[in-house]
Parts: sequence; C-alpha cells; structure tokens
Amino acid sequence: MKKKKIAFIELETHSALLEQWYFLLAAMESVDFHFFVSQKVLDKLSAIPSHHLTLIADATEIDAFSSGYDAFLVNTLHRDFKDFEKLLALKPALVLVHNLNFSLFFQSVSWKNIWTEKQWLVYFLKLYFREKVGQNRKVIGNASHYGVLSQSLFETIQEKGKAIAGKTKVLQLNYNKESRFEALDEIRIVMPGNVSGKRKDIRLLFGLLPKLDPKSRLHIIFLGKPESKHVLHRIEQLKKTCSEKIILTHFPGFIPWEEYSTVISKAHLLLCPIKIKTSFYWVTEWYGQTKVSGSETDCIYNGKIGVFPSAYPKMDWHNLYYDNEKELAGILNGLDLENLEKEYGKLQPYLEKYTFQSVKEQVENQLLQLANT
Repeated sequence: MKKKKIAFIELETHSALLEQWYFLLAAMESVDFHFFVSQKVLDKLSAIPSHHLTLIADATEIDAFSSGYDAFLVNTLHRDFKDFEKLLALKPALVLVHNLNFSLFFQSVSWKNIWTEKQWLVYFLKLYFREKVGQNRKVIGNASHYGVLSQSLFETIQEKGKAIAGKTKVLQLNYNKESRFEALDEIRIVMPGNVSGKRKDIRLLFGLLPKLDPKSRLHIIFLGKPESKHVLHRIEQLKKTCSEKIILTHFPGFIPWEEYSTVISKAHLLLCPIKIKTSFYWVTEWYGQTKVSGSETDCIYNGKIGVFPSAYPKMDWHNLYYDNEKELAGILNGLDLENLEKEYGKLQPYLEKYTFQSVKEQVENQLLQLANT
C-alpha cells in the first residue's frame, strides 16, 4: 500500500509537541512525513533526525513542495496568517488549535488583560497594528479540519461552536512511555513548565512553601525558566525561608526535551498549580476549557500523578486535587512514600489504556482520514 505523505509545519513555539509527533509518526506504516520548521524551532529540536527536517523562513516557501504531499498539518498558527492563506486552499489541511477564544471563537481583546500585561504593550501593539493578528486570524477558517489536544476542549467547541465541531478532531497524542516509582530518601515534586505568574498560581505557591512543615523530606524542582528576574529572586529567597526538610532546585533557562523528560521521570509527583483564567494576545482563555495545559502531557507521557486545582477539568487519569491553599498544604505536608506508592497502584488502568501502540494506531487512522479527504 502506498503511504500517504503529510507535511507538518511549525514556525512558532511548540517544538516539544513536534518531537512528540515524531515518535508517533516514525512508527507508522501507512504515513510518510516531513517537518518544515523555522530557525527558532530548529534550535530547540533534539530528537528529530535532520533528514526529516527542512528549514523555511515562512509558510509561502512550502508552495514549491506542495505537490509531493497529500495533506498539511499546521502545528501552530498564531501569526503570519496571510502566508498560510494559499497553503490552506491547496490540499486538505488540519490546523491544531491551542487557544479556542483567539483562534476559533474570535473573541475580542480584554482591556483588563492589557493592563495586567502592560510589560508586553509595545510587542502586542505591533502584532495588532502592524501584523493585524486580530483581523487576519480569521484565515484559520479556511482550514478544512481542526485539531484539539483534549476532550474537554472538544466539548467546549460542541457547546459554543457546533458548526465547527464537525470539522474538529480530538488528537490524543499522549501515550505513556514509562511509569516508575523510586523508593528514595526524599519525595521529588516537579513543577513542569515555565515559572510564570501568567500560567501558574505561583503567588499561592510562593506564599505556601515557607509555611510547610512536611512529615517527609521534599525536593521541589522548578522545571522551567523563571519568567523574570523578580521570580528568580523569589525562588532564591525561598531557599532561605523554607523548612530544613524542603530542598528547592531551579533552572536558569530553556530545558531541552531529553533533560526535561529525564528530570520528570525521576519525580514522585508533578505539581501543577494552573491558573485557570489566563490570556493569549490579550484575549481571555480558560485552562481546561479553551486551552489545554502541557501538564496533562507531562503526567501521561511519564506515568506520573499530578497535583491540580479542582477547578481544572478532570483528565482521564488519576491525579490529586485541591480547592485552596489549605488543602494543598495538607497534601504536601502529609506526603509519605508508602501512601504515594498506593496511589500509583490506581494508575494501572490508565497505563493500560494509553499504550504507545493504541495511541499510535488511533492517530494514524486520523491522519489517513485527513489525507483521503
């Protein structure tokens, strides 16, 4: 059987997701693939072999290669919309949607977001007035298909955009690579992703950590770049004010995929204090409803239990949840290896569900449907 050829395009931010795609695609028998990437994306890739990669400056350069492909998959489309206009009309194309309010529901800018993100004022004004992202984002409507990364986002589309739902697929890319529980002399708790007050409730966390009096020795690792010098300073101060039973580790900058995964693989828990209300280009987004957290991938891929705010929609996974600071403190103070190991016993049904083979087969079928449109 002749393989279907699909071109993947990533010119913006989701380099880690592109590598997740690669591991699945490399095992597919019916799909041939190639990645077209920008220089800034290429600089962050480490797992994808060079013969699967072509460096391009913008989406218009793909026109010269388009005849060799059956379909396109746009991994991110948040800028340079006009460059994609012709491409979306050439072949069946699926655009992966990360921010529903910005990309599909076309909600307007919130003035409250402008005030709270005033440090980005000049940058965002350039996007809106020079690049016209607010107007040109409607080019996404030319795509023949959309993809979202969680069932909860698809349910939001079914509720608020029924006309779009028929064009939308849930691309379940998350598979479990491994799950291991290490009996160490400390409990390792990793907070994955950037240490950002925009994405995470770090104010709650920074206020809570000095108050903790845990029964076990806790090693808390901030596995992401601090968003500012102020945040970096706060982490350094916490090292001086926390209990002697708490060790803090942080990283100064971007962390490559392999190192990121290695650190998480040795964790006992993933701490995910997601701030439910956030924004994208000043448009309000809601984690778990219009935007998915990468922490879901981190939990499933690495077979780890996450600690989430109860306001975040429940994943198809076993996690721990808290309503407020007091409940989060109770979880962290009460941790011990024996009870944690029992919690990991509850993960087994999910590990069996999210095997690499089952996820690969499902995604492969979805890609073939796209190519045969």
